[in-house]
Amino acid sequence: MLRGDKIYLTNLDPANAETARGWINDPEINRYLLTGQVPVSAAAEAAFYGRAVTDWAAGKSYMFEIHAADDGRYIGNCGLHNVGMRHRSAEVGIFIGDTTEQNHGYGRDAIVTVTRFGFDTLGLNRIEIRSQADNERSMHLYEKLGFKPMGRLREATFTFGHFVDEAIFDMLASEWRELP
Repeated sequence: MLRGDKIYLTNLDPANAETARGWINDPEINRYLLTGQVPVSAAAEAAFYGRAVTDWAAGKSYMFEIHAADDGRYIGNCGLHNVGMRHRSAEVGIFIGDTTEQNHGYGRDAIVTVTRFGFDTLGLNRIEIRSQADNERSMHLYEKLGFKPMGRLREATFTFGHFVDEAIFDMLASEWRELP
């Protein structure tokens, strides 16, 4: 378990797969997911949970559930994807699935907690985070947390019938250590 200020992170629990699938299939939630709006079946979600265990064991990704610290309620998922130990880099992915839990600082705390895990525990040198370029709230948060804008992938994400640029941010371990 990894602890933040407002949240704690645990390994994925297959008992919560249907809750996660419901969130991912909700247009209000998947609007800004880089994976798009293709419906996820129960079988596909179960396969994802199985791959998460295999990828963790292989050091390829580290997926977590996000729980509110005050009462343990499950509110979303986050993790480090595309972990490459040769170059010591990874990419953060996150969503707060319960819309009533958004805008309370949980996502911010989860990003900080998983970033700390990447730099301090895994010894990564670079962590990247991406956002649809029209998701101003996320982009503002990433910069506020110390991630630096790196550029855009033009029309990289197809969402609700049109293409959107994808903004890329990153942080180096040296920058992480300098944060207040």
